[in-house]
Amino acid sequence: MLTRRQFLGSTCAAAAAAGTASPFGEAQPQDFGGKPAYRALVCIALGGGADSYNMLVPTDGSAYRNYVRRRGDLSLNRDELLQLPRGDQRGQAYALHHGMREVHQLFADGEIALVANVGPLPGPGAQSDRFRQPDLSHIDQIAHWHHGSANRNLCSGWAGRVADLVADSGWQARVQTNISMSGRHVIQLGSCSAATNVQVSPYQQRLGSPIGVDFSYVNEQLAERVINGGPPWALQRRRKLLDKAENDSRRMIEEAVADSPEFATPFAADSFSADLERVAWVIAARGKLGVRRQIFYVHFDGWDHHHRLLENQARMLPILSRGLAAFREALVELDVFDDVSTFTISEFGRSLESNGGGSDHGWGGHQIVMGGGVHGGSIYGQYPDLASGNPLDIGNGCFVPTTSMDEYLAELVLWHGTPAADLSYVLPDISRFWSTKSHTPPVGMLT
Repeated sequence: MLTRRQFLGSTCAAAAAAGTASPFGEAQPQDFGGKPAYRALVCIALGGGADSYNMLVPTDGSAYRNYVRRRGDLSLNRDELLQLPRGDQRGQAYALHHGMREVHQLFADGEIALVANVGPLPGPGAQSDRFRQPDLSHIDQIAHWHHGSANRNLCSGWAGRVADLVADSGWQARVQTNISMSGRHVIQLGSCSAATNVQVSPYQQRLGSPIGVDFSYVNEQLAERVINGGPPWALQRRRKLLDKAENDSRRMIEEAVADSPEFATPFAADSFSADLERVAWVIAARGKLGVRRQIFYVHFDGWDHHHRLLENQARMLPILSRGLAAFREALVELDVFDDVSTFTISEFGRSLESNGGGSDHGWGGHQIVMGGGVHGGSIYGQYPDLASGNPLDIGNGCFVPTTSMDEYLAELVLWHGTPAADLSYVLPDISRFWSTKSHTPPVGMLT
């Protein structure tokens, strides 16, 4: 029977036979180091491009007037918003969407931070270079976020490369570091590691109404392209090894969580909350599984709101908020809230200006980070000035990000335990935005 260690060894041995590259075509990392305490990342991907200009709204006089002027029929009444107790580093006041009461409370309690205007950038200086605007299609921006790089020819994702480092350490060999609640995708594909897929059912139609494009399917197709992108001679073997590793780990996880007690925390009946509850079950079994590092992926689809944005957000933002709050309570029950960082990503933000009921593809967007290790109750990054004429506005209120995706992810994987010396393996473009020799963190949101 082929074990996970044999899988990793066979994969890397094949790489060595071919030169310095693995069957996935990338160089191998350095040693991860000695046995650390448990830490986990939980990545929540808001599929479709979440409009976050109604999630986080500026409420000071002129800023709010600019918001109303440019949002038009998509703007929210200030009296309905949930005012945050603290603003950003410039003293600007903000509020949350009225459907995010749980997130509002967690922010007030210092357990959630918000990061403004995050997105993929080609490199320093891009903020003022309109000619370097990327392709703002779903596929291109999903690929950028999943690869953790502007280089779409990479044959792995950023979380997969973190797992390569963990596998190389030799102290976590029973199950995969990466666990997906949402099928196969690029983020968790490594050069010498796979992800365990414990998906119950696809997201399409699971939220009770049509969601347009099935982005879970898009993710699967991008993953297929990556898997097929290695050396042709290794394709059949690679697929067999990936399937074997995924299945072995899945069986171990299912056995480990089979007798896990029910949480006192009630989770809502929606599919997003159900996935977070399953993440909590797996974390509860960490001792049985013998893991000290884990990365979970949860895909929450349905955010492609070209139409009926206000109605859709009024339904979906409460689901997001309630799910995060219940997950927080379950982690507290397990006494691991300080050891888990939960964060959102979305392929892009959306346009500030209305298209007549919805918003179109944008660029920078605002993200949520939750955990005991988070410097919560603060807004990080730079929320863009929404007034007309802002040079960061490339049209219709589509704003160039002011915090790069690379800096955002770097802060998370460094907290998770990736050595600074190996950060360029995980995030190949990080040196364009932040130096590993810097005395200040990339963003500052985590301890």
